[in-house]
Amino acid sequence: VAPRSSPWWSSQGTRTHPVTTMDQQPICRLIIVILSLTTISVHVTNADVICYKCSDRPGSDWYDADCGAYDYRGNAETVVGDWDICYIQIYDNGYVTRSYARGPDDGDCGYGSVWTYCYCKGDYCNTHSYCEQCGYPKPTPETTEHPTIHTETTTEPLPSTTYTNYVTTTDLKSTSTDATTIVPATSLRCFHCIDCATVSEGTTPIIEDQFLSCSTIVFLNSAEVIRGGTYEEHPDGECVEHTGSVSCWCSENLCNSYTISL
Repeated sequence: VAPRSSPWWSSQGTRTHPVTTMDQQPICRLIIVILSLTTISVHVTNADVICYKCSDRPGSDWYDADCGAYDYRGNAETVVGDWDICYIQIYDNGYVTRSYARGPDDGDCGYGSVWTYCYCKGDYCNTHSYCEQCGYPKPTPETTEHPTIHTETTTEPLPSTTYTNYVTTTDLKSTSTDATTIVPATSLRCFHCIDCATVSEGTTPIIEDQFLSCSTIVFLNSAEVIRGGTYEEHPDGECVEHTGSVSCWCSENLCNSYTISL
């Protein structure tokens, strides 16, 4: 008699049904789904951007004394993943930080009690700006009292402007802060510097662009002065009080050479 083949159960009584091709199909489908999801995930998050990264705040991990320069071109990092937004952070004492973040959109603004953020998307985009689009140092709040402001022209041989319509020796007149962006036909030259109480054409950085106004910002707590240009149109000689600072604008070449004394 021919020996019997082994039964489909073991001698211990445990059923051991053989694996068939049909049993393998669900496992194959699961593997395909997992591989597909992995591919999709890599595709979605595999974004990169190059942002400038620095800070001129003493003691910062990325300290660079030139970080506050309007046209900073120093240290940069390539970021891969969700951190695809570059930003500029400007403190009310004038310090500047440039780095990257995730979450905000291109053109967004952020405000705190002592700083302003402006966000942008694109390689090396967080330079050539002092967050003008965010109303630096921050949006003008509703105020009822204004400081007494005196304007003094510099002794340097520079163009001078008298601000009789908006600034007097007794009161800062309230003016509208609405600004309309218009591309001018010609360029405007403005002084660009941070912590510069006085300026001169031979020693102070000057930048020329299609600015609509030159600006001067003085911080009330430190008397620090920031000068630059803006693409927003302001009446020549307009001054506005912010929380902790005063901003003035003018519309002639190198007109932001004046001194604001509080």
